[in-house]
Order: sequence, then C-alpha cells, then structure tokens
Amino acid sequence: MDNGARMTTAQSLVENVLQLISLPEIYLRLQQVIDDPDHTREQVAEIVAYDPSLSARVLRIANSSYYSFPREIETVGSAVGIIGELDLRNLVLATSVVGSMNALNYRAVDIDEFWLHSLRCGITARQLARSAGGFNPEILFLAGMLHDLGILVIYQQDAALAAVIARQIEDKHQLRDQAEREVLGFDHAEVGALLLEAWGLPRELAGLARCHHQYQLAQDNVQAALMLAMANLLTETGATVAIESDPRLAAMLEQLDMDRDTLAEIVDISDRQAAEVKNIVLG
Repeated sequence: MDNGARMTTAQSLVENVLQLISLPEIYLRLQQVIDDPDHTREQVAEIVAYDPSLSARVLRIANSSYYSFPREIETVGSAVGIIGELDLRNLVLATSVVGSMNALNYRAVDIDEFWLHSLRCGITARQLARSAGGFNPEILFLAGMLHDLGILVIYQQDAALAAVIARQIEDKHQLRDQAEREVLGFDHAEVGALLLEAWGLPRELAGLARCHHQYQLAQDNVQAALMLAMANLLTETGATVAIESDPRLAAMLEQLDMDRDTLAEIVDISDRQAAEVKNIVLG
C-alpha cells in the first residue's frame, strides 16, 4: 500500500461523502409509499407529479423503445401502470443519484463518460438478464447504473491519491481495480458497496457492486454477478473487441450457456436503447 494512502480506509471515504450527499427526499417518499401495503397507484403518481422534471422524464421513458408500448402514454398515472411501481422506483433512484453525485467536484474523472458507461452497463445487464433469466432485469439495470459509484467517492476527495493510482495504472499496465487494491488495500467496488449499504438500499445491489470485477467471489446471486461483470466488461473494453477476442468473455459465455451471436444481438439492442434514453436518464 502507498505510504500516502495508509490511513485511508474504504469506510472513511464513504463517511466523508455521506456528510455531503444523501438519497433525495423524493426517492425516500416514493419508497415509503410503495412499502405501505394499502397504497394506491394514484399516490405513487402524485409523488412523481410533484416534481415536474421527474414527471417529464417518466413520461419520456415510458414512451421510449425501452418499454416499446404500442400507444402514446400521456399521463403519469398511465406511465406508472406501464413502467410498474418497483421499476419506477429504480428509475427515480438512478436519476436522483446522478443528480446528487454530479453536485460534487471530481478530480481525474470525466463525469459524462462515467455516467454513459454506467447507463450502457445497466441496460446491457438488463438485456442479459432478460435473455438468460434467473434474476430481476430491472435490479440488474440499477446495479449497472450504480456499480461504479466507488470511483466517484475515491476521486472526489483526494487529487494526490488519484494521481498515484493513475501512475500505477500507466506504469504497471494494471486495470483500475488492481491498481487501487495495490495502492489502497481495497478497490472502488468495495467503496461503492459500502455507500449503497450506508444508504440502506437493497442488499442485492451492494453485493453485486462489491464483486463486479471479481464475480467469482459472489456468495449470493452468482449468475446475476456474472451478468453484471459481463456487461461491465463489454462497456469498458468495447463490445466488438470483447466479443471477438477477450478470453474472459469466452468463459462467461460458457457459464451462461450463451453464444456470441446472441450476445451481439443483446449489445445491438442495448446500444440503441442507451442512445435513446441517455438524455432522459442522465439529464
């Protein structure tokens, strides 16, 4: 571990960020209503309608190819019916986290590229889950959107630390998570998982975030961890390169009993959906 990083822990990084950001109120209110067994769809729609920007996003995504509904959706209530309450909650969470995290200042991170990668990873993971089965596709979408939050936590706080890790990546030709573990003793996957846990989000999300670079370490939801890792690999290295030549992907495909042609179709659908909804989700 680098001498300058010895006193840094994953937990301390998260605690510092928690002083600056929290989950938005509208998400917390929405979660509270959905948790009430006697709630109505109208109550859910009312919370969404309270925020005009969110209402517009919900209507736009309900009318996008992401859901491919055959007729135009004109009201928030109808959009809730099409999207579903739990998927709506996930969408609100994803868009809210983007807004909250963007309020911080970052060093050595291209924030637009960061979120585009996250969105593409989420949509690809969602399509993999739809094709392979075995796990909720919308939870995997959310995991893809949030899996790299640890990067923002680390690089928001310490410019010198960011520079040390960048040199490690360049000089030793390491992957980012490998360089972080060597310099810090932990990586951004662990930091992101701790942040999701501190926010009180579903346990599955933290577990998936924690092993998105090392899916073999997953103790629960093993196939979902594999699909998230695959989606991350495809969106990090470029889908065409990965599909044609990356040996890591060959092992993943074998475990999912999926062929390269099917994967190429999934990537094509994901790319088209990401292009359509990126301005809606990312703002």
